[in-house]
Amino acid sequence: MSDRLLSECALFDIQRASRVVASLYNSHLRDAGITIAQWSLLRNIAAMQPVSIGRLAEALAMERTSVTRLVEPLIHHRLARSRAGDDKRVRNLEVTSKGMAKVRSGEKHWHAAQRELMDALGSGKWLAMRDSLRSTIRLVRERNA
Repeated sequence: MSDRLLSECALFDIQRASRVVASLYNSHLRDAGITIAQWSLLRNIAAMQPVSIGRLAEALAMERTSVTRLVEPLIHHRLARSRAGDDKRVRNLEVTSKGMAKVRSGEKHWHAAQRELMDALGSGKWLAMRDSLRSTIRLVRERNA
């Protein structure tokens, strides 16, 4: 890479790695008719349901508007639903039975992608990378709080 700024940019490498890994997972999940972004979102909603967009965005380290944009197709395809919470101004998300079936159908494909990534990286390298990524998230959040 001839551009010195890009060759030193942490975000550039993090985003490239994210796109390559997402592509690997998407290639496996394609047979289940779902993307890794959709599958992960449904898994997170299911784990936290009922969950507000704000709480989901915080858990995913995303902007609320980005989460809303990603959730809309899931609602449109009846994989998730939005209902009024106790506070009528807050909408809570839940995964529908159709959405849970989609999540279950994607699990074997997710496992295959996970195995392929672990085979490529090795478990030691992955564990070190995971710890480093989680630490980065925590440190940057604390610094920007």
